[in-house]
Amino acid sequence: MGNLMRIRLLQAVPVLVFLVASTVAVSLDVVTLPAGTGVGALAVAADGTAWFSAQFSGAVGRVNPSGRVEVFEFPSRGTQPFGLALQTDGTAWAADLAGERLGRVGLDGKVTEVPLSRAGGEPTGISVAGDGVVWFTLPAANRVGRRAADGTVREFALPEGSEPTGIAVGRDGVAWVAERRGNRIVRVSAEGELTAWPISTPNAQPDAVALAPDGSLWATLTNVNRLLHVSPDGSQKEYRVEAAPLGVAVGKDGAVWFGAPGARRLGRLDPDTKKTTWTELPESPMALAIGSDGSIWVALGSGDKLARIVPKA
Repeated sequence: MGNLMRIRLLQAVPVLVFLVASTVAVSLDVVTLPAGTGVGALAVAADGTAWFSAQFSGAVGRVNPSGRVEVFEFPSRGTQPFGLALQTDGTAWAADLAGERLGRVGLDGKVTEVPLSRAGGEPTGISVAGDGVVWFTLPAANRVGRRAADGTVREFALPEGSEPTGIAVGRDGVAWVAERRGNRIVRVSAEGELTAWPISTPNAQPDAVALAPDGSLWATLTNVNRLLHVSPDGSQKEYRVEAAPLGVAVGKDGAVWFGAPGARRLGRLDPDTKKTTWTELPESPMALAIGSDGSIWVALGSGDKLARIVPKA
Protein backbone atom coordinates (compact mmCIF):
# COMPACT_ATOMS: atom_id res chain seq x y z
CA MET A 1 0.00 0.00 0.00
CA GLY A 2 1.38 3.38 -1.01
CA ASN A 3 1.45 6.53 1.02
CA LEU A 4 1.96 10.13 0.02
CA MET A 5 4.93 11.83 1.61
CA ARG A 6 5.70 15.43 2.40
CA ILE A 7 9.01 16.21 0.73
CA ARG A 8 11.74 18.65 1.69
CA LEU A 9 14.64 18.89 -0.76
CA LEU A 10 17.81 20.38 0.67
CA GLN A 11 20.96 21.25 -1.27
CA ALA A 12 24.27 20.58 0.47
CA VAL A 13 27.73 21.39 -0.85
CA PRO A 14 30.21 18.63 0.13
CA VAL A 15 33.82 19.09 1.06
CA LEU A 16 36.25 16.69 -0.63
CA VAL A 17 39.08 15.35 1.53
CA PHE A 18 42.10 13.46 0.22
CA LEU A 19 43.32 10.67 2.49
CA VAL A 20 46.81 9.53 3.42
CA ALA A 21 47.20 5.75 3.36
CA SER A 22 49.24 3.32 5.49
CA THR A 23 48.96 -0.29 6.66
CA VAL A 24 47.84 -1.63 10.03
CA ALA A 25 48.74 -4.78 11.99
CA VAL A 26 45.85 -7.18 12.75
CA SER A 27 45.14 -10.77 13.71
CA LEU A 28 42.92 -12.65 11.25
CA ASP A 29 40.93 -15.86 11.67
CA VAL A 30 39.07 -17.48 8.76
CA VAL A 31 35.85 -19.50 9.05
CA THR A 32 34.94 -21.78 6.13
CA LEU A 33 31.23 -22.00 5.34
CA PRO A 34 29.37 -24.66 3.32
CA ALA A 35 30.11 -24.48 -0.41
CA GLY A 36 27.62 -22.30 -2.29
CA THR A 37 26.68 -20.15 0.72
CA GLY A 38 27.21 -16.81 -1.02
CA VAL A 39 27.16 -14.39 1.90
CA GLY A 40 25.32 -11.19 1.00
CA ALA A 41 25.41 -9.33 4.31
CA LEU A 42 26.70 -9.62 7.87
CA ALA A 43 25.62 -8.45 11.31
CA VAL A 44 27.17 -9.10 14.73
CA ALA A 45 25.10 -9.64 17.88
CA ALA A 46 25.97 -8.28 21.30
CA ASP A 47 27.26 -11.70 22.42
CA GLY A 48 29.71 -11.83 19.50
CA THR A 49 27.68 -14.17 17.29
CA ALA A 50 28.16 -13.27 13.62
CA TRP A 51 25.04 -13.67 11.48
CA PHE A 52 25.11 -13.85 7.69
CA SER A 53 22.65 -14.05 4.81
CA ALA A 54 23.25 -16.98 2.46
CA GLN A 55 21.88 -15.63 -0.80
CA PHE A 56 22.93 -18.59 -2.97
CA SER A 57 21.51 -21.26 -0.67
CA GLY A 58 18.26 -19.60 0.51
CA ALA A 59 19.21 -19.41 4.16
CA VAL A 60 20.46 -17.34 7.08
CA GLY A 61 23.34 -18.57 9.18
CA ARG A 62 25.42 -17.74 12.23
CA VAL A 63 28.84 -18.36 13.69
CA ASN A 64 28.90 -18.42 17.48
CA PRO A 65 31.91 -17.17 19.49
CA SER A 66 33.34 -20.69 19.71
CA GLY A 67 33.32 -21.00 15.89
CA ARG A 68 30.31 -23.27 15.46
CA VAL A 69 28.47 -22.65 12.16
CA GLU A 70 24.70 -23.10 11.88
CA VAL A 71 22.57 -22.53 8.77
CA PHE A 72 18.78 -22.08 8.79
CA GLU A 73 17.01 -22.55 5.46
CA PHE A 74 13.91 -20.64 4.40
CA PRO A 75 10.89 -22.95 4.03
CA SER A 76 10.14 -21.69 0.51
CA ARG A 77 12.22 -22.67 -2.51
CA GLY A 78 13.96 -20.15 -4.73
CA THR A 79 14.63 -17.62 -1.99
CA GLN A 80 17.62 -15.28 -2.06
CA PRO A 81 18.17 -13.66 1.35
CA PHE A 82 20.37 -10.62 0.83
CA GLY A 83 20.09 -7.76 3.33
CA LEU A 84 20.44 -8.68 7.02
CA ALA A 85 19.80 -6.90 10.33
CA LEU A 86 19.45 -7.81 13.99
CA GLN A 87 16.99 -6.86 16.70
CA THR A 88 18.39 -5.89 20.08
CA ASP A 89 17.49 -9.38 21.40
CA GLY A 90 19.59 -11.06 18.69
CA THR A 91 16.70 -12.05 16.42
CA ALA A 92 17.76 -11.83 12.76
CA TRP A 93 15.79 -10.36 9.86
CA ALA A 94 16.62 -10.86 6.19
CA ALA A 95 15.34 -9.30 2.97
CA ASP A 96 14.60 -11.93 0.31
CA LEU A 97 15.70 -10.39 -2.98
CA ALA A 98 14.01 -13.05 -5.11
CA GLY A 99 11.04 -14.16 -3.05
CA GLU A 100 9.23 -10.91 -2.24
CA ARG A 101 9.32 -11.58 1.47
CA LEU A 102 11.15 -10.91 4.69
CA GLY A 103 12.48 -13.66 6.88
CA ARG A 104 12.70 -13.69 10.67
CA VAL A 105 15.09 -16.11 12.37
CA GLY A 106 14.61 -16.58 16.10
CA LEU A 107 17.35 -17.43 18.54
CA ASP A 108 16.14 -21.04 18.36
CA GLY A 109 16.79 -21.06 14.60
CA LYS A 110 13.14 -21.11 13.59
CA VAL A 111 12.57 -19.26 10.30
CA THR A 112 9.31 -17.36 9.85
CA GLU A 113 8.53 -15.96 6.41
CA VAL A 114 6.73 -12.62 6.20
CA PRO A 115 5.24 -12.18 2.70
CA LEU A 116 5.02 -8.72 1.19
CA SER A 117 2.03 -7.55 -0.80
CA ARG A 118 3.97 -6.01 -3.68
CA ALA A 119 5.52 -8.26 -6.35
CA GLY A 120 8.67 -7.21 -8.19
CA GLY A 121 10.04 -4.89 -5.51
CA GLU A 122 13.22 -6.93 -4.93
CA PRO A 123 13.70 -6.36 -1.16
CA THR A 124 17.37 -5.51 -0.68
CA GLY A 125 18.41 -3.38 2.30
CA ILE A 126 16.99 -3.95 5.79
CA SER A 127 17.38 -2.39 9.23
CA VAL A 128 15.63 -2.88 12.57
CA ALA A 129 14.85 -0.11 15.05
CA GLY A 130 15.22 -0.52 18.80
CA ASP A 131 11.46 -0.99 19.20
CA GLY A 132 11.39 -3.87 16.71
CA VAL A 133 10.13 -1.90 13.70
CA VAL A 134 11.64 -3.30 10.51
CA TRP A 135 12.55 -0.99 7.62
CA PHE A 136 13.49 -2.27 4.15
CA THR A 137 14.15 -1.01 0.64
CA LEU A 138 12.39 -2.05 -2.58
CA PRO A 139 14.73 -0.73 -5.29
CA ALA A 140 12.82 -2.17 -8.25
CA ALA A 141 9.64 -0.43 -7.03
CA ASN A 142 11.34 2.81 -5.86
CA ARG A 143 9.86 2.40 -2.39
CA VAL A 144 10.80 2.10 1.25
CA GLY A 145 8.83 -0.27 3.48
CA ARG A 146 8.13 -0.14 7.21
CA ARG A 147 6.82 -3.12 9.19
CA ALA A 148 5.48 -2.07 12.59
CA ALA A 149 5.83 -4.26 15.67
CA ASP A 150 2.19 -5.34 15.25
CA GLY A 151 2.89 -6.62 11.72
CA THR A 152 1.34 -3.71 9.83
CA VAL A 153 3.33 -2.88 6.68
CA ARG A 154 3.36 0.52 5.01
CA GLU A 155 5.24 1.58 1.89
CA PHE A 156 6.48 5.06 1.04
CA ALA A 157 7.02 6.02 -2.60
CA LEU A 158 10.25 7.65 -3.74
CA PRO A 159 10.79 9.32 -7.14
CA GLU A 160 10.73 7.14 -10.20
CA GLY A 161 14.14 5.67 -10.98
CA SER A 162 15.61 6.47 -7.55
CA GLU A 163 16.50 2.82 -6.73
CA PRO A 164 16.85 2.86 -2.93
CA THR A 165 19.38 0.30 -1.66
CA GLY A 166 21.16 0.75 1.68
CA ILE A 167 19.14 1.65 4.77
CA ALA A 168 19.90 2.33 8.43
CA VAL A 169 17.61 3.36 11.31
CA GLY A 170 18.63 5.84 13.99
CA ARG A 171 17.82 5.83 17.68
CA ASP A 172 14.95 8.22 16.91
CA GLY A 173 13.31 5.61 14.67
CA VAL A 174 13.94 7.58 11.48
CA ALA A 175 15.33 5.68 8.48
CA TRP A 176 18.25 6.88 6.36
CA VAL A 177 18.28 5.61 2.77
CA ALA A 178 20.73 5.73 -0.14
CA GLU A 179 19.19 6.26 -3.57
CA ARG A 180 21.65 4.63 -5.94
CA ARG A 181 20.18 6.05 -9.13
CA GLY A 182 18.59 9.12 -7.57
CA ASN A 183 22.04 10.10 -6.24
CA ARG A 184 20.59 11.28 -2.95
CA ILE A 185 20.56 10.53 0.74
CA VAL A 186 17.05 10.64 2.20
CA ARG A 187 15.51 10.37 5.65
CA VAL A 188 12.05 8.87 6.09
CA SER A 189 10.05 9.32 9.28
CA ALA A 190 7.54 6.82 10.63
CA GLU A 191 4.77 9.04 9.26
CA GLY A 192 6.29 9.12 5.77
CA GLU A 193 7.86 12.57 5.83
CA LEU A 194 10.88 12.59 3.58
CA THR A 195 13.91 14.87 3.72
CA ALA A 196 16.38 14.56 0.84
CA TRP A 197 19.91 15.77 0.21
CA PRO A 198 21.27 15.47 -3.35
CA ILE A 199 24.89 14.38 -3.62
CA SER A 200 26.82 17.02 -5.51
CA THR A 201 29.16 14.59 -7.24
CA PRO A 202 27.24 13.34 -10.30
CA ASN A 203 26.45 9.65 -10.67
CA ALA A 204 28.20 8.76 -7.39
CA GLN A 205 25.92 5.73 -6.90
CA PRO A 206 25.59 5.68 -3.10
CA ASP A 207 24.96 2.18 -1.86
CA ALA A 208 25.82 0.91 1.63
CA VAL A 209 25.10 3.13 4.65
CA ALA A 210 25.94 3.02 8.36
CA LEU A 211 25.15 5.31 11.28
CA ALA A 212 27.89 6.63 13.55
CA PRO A 213 27.57 6.96 17.35
CA ASP A 214 26.99 10.71 16.98
CA GLY A 215 23.93 10.15 14.75
CA SER A 216 25.64 11.10 11.50
CA LEU A 217 25.63 8.85 8.43
CA TRP A 218 28.38 7.31 6.33
CA ALA A 219 27.76 5.99 2.82
CA THR A 220 29.83 4.37 0.10
CA LEU A 221 30.00 6.18 -3.24
CA THR A 222 31.02 3.17 -5.28
CA ASN A 223 31.19 4.82 -8.70
CA VAL A 224 33.62 7.58 -7.72
CA ASN A 225 35.89 5.86 -5.14
CA ARG A 226 34.69 7.95 -2.21
CA LEU A 227 33.07 7.77 1.21
CA LEU A 228 30.37 10.27 2.10
CA HIS A 229 29.73 11.70 5.55
CA VAL A 230 26.36 13.35 6.19
CA SER A 231 25.79 15.28 9.42
CA PRO A 232 22.34 15.30 11.02
CA ASP A 233 21.80 18.79 9.56
CA GLY A 234 22.55 17.50 6.06
CA SER A 235 26.02 18.98 5.58
CA GLN A 236 28.26 16.68 3.56
CA LYS A 237 31.93 15.81 3.27
CA GLU A 238 33.43 13.39 0.78
CA TYR A 239 36.61 11.37 1.35
CA ARG A 240 38.47 10.00 -1.64
CA VAL A 241 39.83 6.45 -1.23
CA GLU A 242 42.18 4.39 -3.39
CA ALA A 243 39.64 1.82 -4.58
CA ALA A 244 35.87 1.54 -5.00
CA PRO A 245 34.39 0.96 -1.51
CA LEU A 246 31.91 -1.86 -0.89
CA GLY A 247 30.20 -2.11 2.48
CA VAL A 248 30.66 0.22 5.44
CA ALA A 249 30.57 -0.04 9.25
CA VAL A 250 31.34 2.44 12.02
CA GLY A 251 32.97 1.54 15.33
CA LYS A 252 32.28 2.92 18.78
CA ASP A 253 35.33 5.17 18.37
CA GLY A 254 33.87 6.69 15.21
CA ALA A 255 36.36 4.97 12.90
CA VAL A 256 34.88 4.02 9.52
CA TRP A 257 35.62 0.58 8.08
CA PHE A 258 35.00 -0.31 4.44
CA GLY A 259 35.87 -3.01 1.94
CA ALA A 260 37.86 -2.51 -1.26
CA PRO A 261 37.25 -5.66 -3.34
CA GLY A 262 39.35 -4.53 -6.30
CA ALA A 263 42.39 -4.16 -4.05
CA ARG A 264 41.68 -7.12 -1.72
CA ARG A 265 41.88 -4.75 1.23
CA LEU A 266 39.94 -3.60 4.25
CA GLY A 267 40.13 0.13 4.89
CA ARG A 268 39.85 2.10 8.14
CA LEU A 269 39.27 5.85 8.03
CA ASP A 270 39.89 8.04 11.07
CA PRO A 271 37.65 11.06 10.46
CA ASP A 272 39.61 13.18 12.96
CA THR A 273 43.03 12.73 11.38
CA LYS A 274 41.63 12.13 7.88
CA LYS A 275 44.02 9.19 7.67
CA THR A 276 43.12 5.83 6.15
CA THR A 277 44.92 2.58 6.99
CA TRP A 278 44.68 -0.69 5.10
CA THR A 279 44.59 -4.38 5.98
CA GLU A 280 45.62 -6.84 3.28
CA LEU A 281 43.15 -9.73 2.84
CA PRO A 282 43.56 -13.17 1.25
CA GLU A 283 40.49 -12.61 -0.95
CA SER A 284 38.24 -9.72 -1.94
CA PRO A 285 35.90 -8.41 0.80
CA MET A 286 32.24 -8.56 -0.24
CA ALA A 287 30.42 -7.56 2.98
CA LEU A 288 31.42 -6.48 6.48
CA ALA A 289 30.14 -5.76 9.98
CA ILE A 290 31.69 -4.66 13.27
CA GLY A 291 31.18 -6.25 16.68
CA SER A 292 30.82 -4.52 20.02
CA ASP A 293 34.36 -5.65 20.90
CA GLY A 294 35.76 -3.81 17.88
CA SER A 295 36.43 -6.93 15.80
CA ILE A 296 35.55 -6.78 12.11
CA TRP A 297 33.81 -9.63 10.28
CA VAL A 298 34.29 -9.77 6.51
CA ALA A 299 32.81 -12.04 3.84
CA LEU A 300 35.56 -13.10 1.44
CA GLY A 301 35.58 -13.97 -2.26
CA SER A 302 32.48 -15.81 -3.44
CA GLY A 303 31.00 -15.62 0.06
CA ASP A 304 31.96 -19.09 1.30
CA LYS A 305 34.46 -17.78 3.86
CA LEU A 306 34.29 -15.31 6.71
CA ALA A 307 37.26 -13.55 8.26
CA ARG A 308 37.31 -12.19 11.80
CA ILE A 309 39.81 -9.39 12.10
CA VAL A 310 41.02 -7.95 15.38
CA PRO A 311 43.08 -4.75 15.04
CA LYS A 312 46.19 -4.75 17.19
CA ALA A 313 46.80 -1.78 19.49
